[in-house]
Amino acid sequence: MPFRLVHILLLLVAFAGKGEVWGQEEGLASYYHNRFHGRKAASGRVHDADELVAAHRTYPFGTFLRVTNLANMKRVIVCVTDRGPFRKGRIIDVSVGAAELLGFKKKGLARVRIEVVPGKIDLSLLDLLYPKIPFLEVDHLRVKPPYRIDLKK
Repeated sequence: MPFRLVHILLLLVAFAGKGEVWGQEEGLASYYHNRFHGRKAASGRVHDADELVAAHRTYPFGTFLRVTNLANMKRVIVCVTDRGPFRKGRIIDVSVGAAELLGFKKKGLARVRIEVVPGKIDLSLLDLLYPKIPFLEVDHLRVKPPYRIDLKK
């Protein structure tokens, strides 16, 4: 048993010396064109431009990635549902919704860092982070007419 532990520690030290963190990349990100909305992704799931999804060449489908825009430090968590990007020099394609939250929809490209989110993710918590409806539903509010105050009395 101690022999095995020594080997594991040696492997960890060897990989730590390379200066890279496992499950982390930096590079250019782009986002899906609107023509892909409603089409099937490589995972079989229908692509929705508003969902927080992404395409990556190697991560398994269903992997959650934290994407950080290095220009403004905005972050989102996306789920890998497709393969790509197929343009040289790009490391990830994100949905239009994710690009808006990351703040690079107008530019089209951004320098990002992607990190694997370890463990299981409770999707209901993600909905709390990125709500699809406003916090205050104004349709149900009733506005009273302004009261007139008579100061002459």
